[in-house]
Amino acid sequence: MDKIKKMSIFLKYAFLLALITIPAFEIAGWVLFDGDPDAYFIPEFLLTLDSAYLAPLTEGQKMLGALASAPYMVLGMFCFWQLAKLFGLYSQGQIFTAENSACYRKAAWALLIGEIVYPFTQTAVTYIATMNNAVGDRLISVGFDDTNLGNIVVACVILAISWVMDEGRKLQDEAELTI
Repeated sequence: MDKIKKMSIFLKYAFLLALITIPAFEIAGWVLFDGDPDAYFIPEFLLTLDSAYLAPLTEGQKMLGALASAPYMVLGMFCFWQLAKLFGLYSQGQIFTAENSACYRKAAWALLIGEIVYPFTQTAVTYIATMNNAVGDRLISVGFDDTNLGNIVVACVILAISWVMDEGRKLQDEAELTI
């Protein structure tokens, strides 16, 4: 159990760190992006955009882009928050509890909804990033690849695990009440 507690503490703080860095890098990506596709800070959704379509963004475009990418970012942050809570519970020695199952379930739903939201976010962001380009140089990009599909599968597996853990917890609770 000591090994589980130590690793859980590490993972809890790693997820909390990710929870802080995700919005910091996302906001920095939008605020500091100057149109250069090789820039250090570039919004995640513009990484796949053909560099011929990228140009310096106006402040309005940056604000709209940040707002359009916010739902996906918030879902990712919520998923990391649930994982930090889960490993916090593990570090306290709480393994099969209703709260653990809820953390798994909420993280899985956030991941699943995030993958459904992703193509819409990508579409909005590519339009916003190119809306001030000349006619013929504007772009709307929709993407769904094996990474999205893999994340959907992982989310479904985690959701199933949450249900199994919850049923196991119920059986354990019933067994403890049996005399």
